[in-house]
Amino acid sequence: MKRLFVIALVLMLLVPVLGFTEGSGERSSPKVNLADVDPSGVTITWWHQHSRAREEGLKKMIEDFNRTNEFGITVIAEYAGGYDDIYNKMVTGIAANSVPELVVAYQNQASGYQVSGALVDLAPYAKDRKWGLGDAEKDYFEGILAQDVNAQFDNQQIGFPPNRSLEVLYYNKTWLQKLGYSAPPASWDEFYEICKAATDKANDKFGYAIRTDASNVFSQVISRGGDIVKPKGAGYSFNTKEAMASMEFMQKLYQEGYAIKIAEQYGDQTDFGNGKIMFAMGSTSGLAYFGSAVSGSDSPFDWDVAPIPHTTAKPVMNMYGASISVCKTTPEKQLASWIFLKWFTEPEQQARWVEVANYFPVRKSTDAGLSDYFAKDPKYKSAYDILKTSITKGEPPYSGYDEVRDAMSAAFNAILDGADIEKTLIDLEEEANEIHEEASP
Repeated sequence: MKRLFVIALVLMLLVPVLGFTEGSGERSSPKVNLADVDPSGVTITWWHQHSRAREEGLKKMIEDFNRTNEFGITVIAEYAGGYDDIYNKMVTGIAANSVPELVVAYQNQASGYQVSGALVDLAPYAKDRKWGLGDAEKDYFEGILAQDVNAQFDNQQIGFPPNRSLEVLYYNKTWLQKLGYSAPPASWDEFYEICKAATDKANDKFGYAIRTDASNVFSQVISRGGDIVKPKGAGYSFNTKEAMASMEFMQKLYQEGYAIKIAEQYGDQTDFGNGKIMFAMGSTSGLAYFGSAVSGSDSPFDWDVAPIPHTTAKPVMNMYGASISVCKTTPEKQLASWIFLKWFTEPEQQARWVEVANYFPVRKSTDAGLSDYFAKDPKYKSAYDILKTSITKGEPPYSGYDEVRDAMSAAFNAILDGADIEKTLIDLEEEANEIHEEASP
């Protein structure tokens, strides 16, 4: 993807010619009285990234919405490519004043659009007496709605979550028990101990395959009670005791030979399935892929998922996933879009979407409709129980975070290879804050 902050700055320059209504480029709530807006008969388009079985399942759900909603709203769902493809199409569409009513977007991508004022602040819709969430707001998992609230834009809510995934620990249960352990490691000290016990270099066996992307770095830092952002959208903090401890731990684990780097994309799934590694960390959206790797190996084994090791009283877990943003169009189309988003996150629809996509639902009461699915997929049930018993945090929603992610991964790799940890983190913090300053509106 092109550098997000460069594109965002270009979009900001284009604002005067875009012609958006409702205060283009302004950080304000809708200027219309929502109670007076009539969404009847409106047609809206949603650019999404779902393909194959997920797209087919989504089409059936949308057909039901189009047939049953009392306002006669019609949703047209269009597969618009992957996330990068959609981002590039949105950049072009914003410049040409030709955007869909709904678009899938990670939080930092939505920030790029909002630099030009292209998105609707959904907070007034969620709080509206007539159209809002009401008491249902309490049913959303803790912190999930806040992930789309962006301090860069006066705490506007520029997206709404249709589903989420969680960063978890995958572990070889059979191997763990052979080593004499009855449960996966709850602490980082236990994790180190088991990785050491599992490692047999002569037979190409190791404790852990290290993922060096930014989501893994963030997951480690929050597992120790830290964070990578400053309050109120002021930038990034990497020279912290939690980040230092995370990097010191991983550098030691790697240099002592109890962990290996992932050799290729999804190589950890292959190594896990082949019994080469005891542990892997990854998204719950990969449950099926890890399962296939195990069942397709020469020696299948029992496996499961657990919370990331932690030093906090309760696990603090990285919850992530793309949200859906509403583009500025007309009051009627914006309200129709909101009505559809509310419908999609109702428990009945969420239970259907779980079976289609294997994501986590966003509302607690959804599990009442998932008993059959839990029985069919006990690994999903294990992961869902982690969601229900953990504290969750989201990665920064800021414009420019894509570039910061690249810098985080580069720093992690350098540290594993022996770079001075404190200096690397100081340099990373400086680079990240330079990106943040350039990308901020």
